[in-house]
Amino acid sequence: MSTRVDAAARPEQPRRPDHPDRRAPGPSRHRPPADGLAGLRASIGFMVRRNRVRLGVWFLVVVGLFAYIASYFGDVFTTQESLDDFAAISDNPGIKALTGLAAAPDTLGGAVWTKIWMTCAVALALGIVFLVTRNGRADEELGRTELLRSRMLGNHARAVATSTVLATLSLAIGLAVAVASIALGLDPDDAGTTGSWVLGASLAGVGLVALGVGALVGQLASTSRGANALGSIVVVGFYVLRMIGDLGDGALTWASPFGWGQEMAPWGANRWWPFGLMVLLTAVLLAAAWLIEERRDHGAGLLPDRAGRSDAPARYASPLGLALRLQRGPLIGWSIAIVLSAMLFGSVAEEMTDLLDDAGDSMAAILQGAGIDALLGLLAGMIALLTAVFAVQSATQLRADEASGIVEPQLAGALSRTRWALMRLVIPAVGSLVLLAVGGALLGVGYGATIDDSSQTMRLMGAALAYWPAVTVVAGLAVALFGYLPRLAITLSWGAVGALWMVMVIGDALNLPDWALAVLPFSATPTLPAESMDWTPLVVMTIVGVGLAWAGIARFARRDVALS
Repeated sequence: MSTRVDAAARPEQPRRPDHPDRRAPGPSRHRPPADGLAGLRASIGFMVRRNRVRLGVWFLVVVGLFAYIASYFGDVFTTQESLDDFAAISDNPGIKALTGLAAAPDTLGGAVWTKIWMTCAVALALGIVFLVTRNGRADEELGRTELLRSRMLGNHARAVATSTVLATLSLAIGLAVAVASIALGLDPDDAGTTGSWVLGASLAGVGLVALGVGALVGQLASTSRGANALGSIVVVGFYVLRMIGDLGDGALTWASPFGWGQEMAPWGANRWWPFGLMVLLTAVLLAAAWLIEERRDHGAGLLPDRAGRSDAPARYASPLGLALRLQRGPLIGWSIAIVLSAMLFGSVAEEMTDLLDDAGDSMAAILQGAGIDALLGLLAGMIALLTAVFAVQSATQLRADEASGIVEPQLAGALSRTRWALMRLVIPAVGSLVLLAVGGALLGVGYGATIDDSSQTMRLMGAALAYWPAVTVVAGLAVALFGYLPRLAITLSWGAVGALWMVMVIGDALNLPDWALAVLPFSATPTLPAESMDWTPLVVMTIVGVGLAWAGIARFARRDVALS
């Protein structure tokens, strides 16, 4: 007889209290809140807390730079004659292309606008784009956004918090600039303070447009590197459109937000409606970013990554070959920037010199010496500064690749850290040398064509190449920071570049002592062809640059890999 008992006939056994019922439904799965702005207040607090230093630095740099120039110009331009001289030298294609032309260049406010408005506007625009990327696409790429959304945080809370904080920053900078303008007396007598308020609004409007650009490119690109590159291209493209428009009939000026800010014409027409255009464009860009974020997959961008080749070339197996592939975009972009800048500088050098000769003696102090050779030396120095930006961007990629984890698979085999770093540094070292040579040569070609002298090509190539040791020092500093302070390396490296740019742009207003100028890389370089060649500072700077780079590499070979 079978001893098998029907399971249905068995009496139900009591369950032990410490035994979970496997048939009971498990805990409900967490679902994101229906409100896309849930947790917005906490997100704003987190945004401010995490970026408080960067927000403060950008505010102080833009406002402080403007206030310093305004104060200095107030001491320099004490007569209407000096203002008229400055207005005359500003009314030429070179100045129009670089800085635009103030609506009232023969006033103190107009002179300050010509000197510093475009610099502040472009710097603010790039800074806003980078801050948006850091708190948007970069956090999503690292997984931080997914972690924060895992609880009760709406899908749009982070993006709206970023927009709120950075819009506040832009408006605060505009307000502070307007107050500084009023306090320093830039408004003409009996004209009220309208010009100062228009000036502040023009800067704030540019910052708002940059916020919209940063938000949109963060949705289009799938990586933070791509978002920064795309945002920078858009900002530079706006600047180039404004440049072409100012050199032409002015039509393309109205195609650029920089042109809109310029056409607000403080102390001239005092137009307010271009500010409305900038606010409207910002709203459109932010709305587009919202709609894309609503529909796209997390971690993806609207612009999909292109499929790679089925087989990678053998050169990608080396650190140099892989780095060249990863930095292909910046290499092409900076090459184009150097070529265009050099051709522009060379074509207007002769006209600027003629105007300088006709101006008063007060202009010698502003332009740090009259004469065509001094002017050419200044232009060669500007090309060197652009090259330094490329070199630092390339050198800081060592830290960027370390933080993203790209470097670990490369070092997993027989490749040493020292060899990896040395091969990567070939790009900034050789690339900067080539860019300086090309930039100087094209500067000479452009200037030589105006005076029918082909010898200017080699002459100005040498003037630009004289800055290569200075570029080496800046890149070497970035490598040293990478070795000793990896988490601060990128921030401090770009801070050093910003300081060098400030010395070049407003060096005349800083009144630095001779000993300080002697230790700064670009000011210690002989200003060829205005000065005689001095090899001593070039040799010293080359040794210092190589020493800094080697110290950073040696430290990297001994320390742990820092991923964040």
